[in-house]
Amino acid sequence: MLPFTRVLGLALLLLLSIAMCACTPPHARRPQLPGKATQTLPRANPGYVQWLERQSMLGSSQDLSGQVSGTDLLWRNSASAQRVPLLLAAAPHWLDVNPYTVEAGQRLLRALAAPDFLTFLEQAGFNGLFLSPTGETGDIWSGDAATGAGMVQGEDVVSFHIAPRLGDNSDVAALVNALDKARIQLGGDLPPAATGLGPDFILQARNASRFEGLYVMFSVPQKDWDLLPAATGEWACLSLDASVVHALHERAILPGPLWRDVLPWSTEGGWDVTGAVQGTDGQVRRWVYRYSGTVFRPVLLWQDPSAHARRVWSAAIIHHTGLQRQTLAGLRLEALMGLDVRPDTAVPPSAYAAIVPGPEALGTLAGEVHRYGGWALQNDILPPSLTRCVLDTAVDFTRESAVPAAVAYGLLCNDTGPLTAVLRTLLAQGVDCSRLAHGVGAGNRVDWRPLLDLPDGRELVRRVQHEVKGWSHAQGLTATTATVAANALGLDAAAASAPEVQKTMRDACMLLLGWRAGLPGLVFLSPQDLEGLLVLPDGMSTAIVPLWEQDRSVKRPAPVLAFGSLADQWTREDSFVRQVARLLQARRSAGLAQGKLAHVVSGPKGCIAVLSALPRGGYWLFAANFSGRRQRMACPLPLDASHHARDVTDGHTLPVNGRDLIVELGARQSCHVLLDGRNTHGEMP
Repeated sequence: MLPFTRVLGLALLLLLSIAMCACTPPHARRPQLPGKATQTLPRANPGYVQWLERQSMLGSSQDLSGQVSGTDLLWRNSASAQRVPLLLAAAPHWLDVNPYTVEAGQRLLRALAAPDFLTFLEQAGFNGLFLSPTGETGDIWSGDAATGAGMVQGEDVVSFHIAPRLGDNSDVAALVNALDKARIQLGGDLPPAATGLGPDFILQARNASRFEGLYVMFSVPQKDWDLLPAATGEWACLSLDASVVHALHERAILPGPLWRDVLPWSTEGGWDVTGAVQGTDGQVRRWVYRYSGTVFRPVLLWQDPSAHARRVWSAAIIHHTGLQRQTLAGLRLEALMGLDVRPDTAVPPSAYAAIVPGPEALGTLAGEVHRYGGWALQNDILPPSLTRCVLDTAVDFTRESAVPAAVAYGLLCNDTGPLTAVLRTLLAQGVDCSRLAHGVGAGNRVDWRPLLDLPDGRELVRRVQHEVKGWSHAQGLTATTATVAANALGLDAAAASAPEVQKTMRDACMLLLGWRAGLPGLVFLSPQDLEGLLVLPDGMSTAIVPLWEQDRSVKRPAPVLAFGSLADQWTREDSFVRQVARLLQARRSAGLAQGKLAHVVSGPKGCIAVLSALPRGGYWLFAANFSGRRQRMACPLPLDASHHARDVTDGHTLPVNGRDLIVELGARQSCHVLLDGRNTHGEMP
């Protein structure tokens, strides 16, 4: 028989062990990838399952919904409210910050609320701060094996919680209050349709009853496991080739081919299979699931009658728009576009049919954003042929993706044909260009897929890939604005950052960014755009730049910046960021964000101009010369435009010859011209 003191000591040791287990942080108990220990209990540990439910987005939805149910918050705004002009007037210009691409020297949320930085935003003409992605990501669950497997800039969101490296809820509240005082709006993306591998996915794979139908997942009977590749662990995440997918369809396990599979612009994706997963009921299952972009990003199932996916997004909107008071909510639903079985024909009856259930999801979620007082932004790269379809839903703004691709193509290939075609398509379709968001999410990448919408799109993509040689990708180009400009000028990073080419680089970068600021709609600019980031690490789509000023204590190699940090540039009146600031201030004063695209002018080879009617009368003309030589172009003016034409950036008057405005531009230069109006007819001569 053990002495009493020894028994007491063992009891205390046991209690201490239990307490330590209860306090173990989430990452210490995350599920393991192949090659690591897996669940050995006869069924999934019920205590662990309950803990997972508390961490999950669907599990959090009930608590978040409870903060709204029975209150007046649901009735303060209409789901059908059309308030686009209000946001265009209050916040036409947004600084677009990806937290994974900036260095702040402290928690990012606190750095963004710093007085010096807020003063810069106000004085530089930024009325909005778009911060995304901010949620906890799947790497804390899937481990290091996910790194480099297609995870891009924290987009594999698995939680409503702020990523710890950025700050916490109190930091969010402090930032919102600081921005309110400065009259600057806050926005960001909701969780995307393709999330990360997190608690919600794990719980559905463990057959937790409350999570059935959350993701596009199908259990494969054990008798059919012979079709599947062998897996060494529960979360093996193995892609299935076309022959296996066809065989699973033939055995009525998977649906037939989807519209997504034949859309040339959709994000790469397919079907993936897990290892043998121990369920809460003691059964072992292998699951085939739909992924988008990478096997570590499973797709939520909007169509399921359980409406679990809808509940996740509803909770996200309550959290983002209702409770955190974020003005602009980005909807990333491209993974739902075409997620529907197609008939035997490969040609959809309409553009709408090809992207079901995407439009329904956009409309429903945009209405919920409106109900809590916010605005909804469709924030995926979609082809220009779908612009009208998207804007016919309840969304307020849609990301404009074709113009950036055509502008980069024009500078690299000295060919404005694609850009002219894209702009004239907007005019022909009667698109309200004030509802377009220019430059959002475009800090470090140019995507060629929107060019595929043009008649010779595939040839255009092949040509530009040939021009950029070794740094192209099938779907796009990993490059910043300054990198595209330097390549067009034939400069490497060292040469492009030299003092003697500063003016040339500024001109080329202002031409590229001018297609965001020179058109109606919202403008988004990133720190990478303003600082002129030139070098990206091999194989990566991001590079770390200073948010405000360079942190000398950071040991990583300093980025190559053509124009310098924001703090350094702001001290110099002749800096690039000061030039951009003057343009933004003039743009807001003229009300261009609320303008209407009126005319597209083709000039000499490599030259193009656009004319936009301003809401209070008059016009804004943006002209650009993509060629490598000085050129002169005559821009016909509407009958109601006066002969008073003033360059926005330097204030000098431009000559008008009869009904033509004469614009002279140096190589790879652009200009913005403000024209007074005589009446409101807007007819062209």
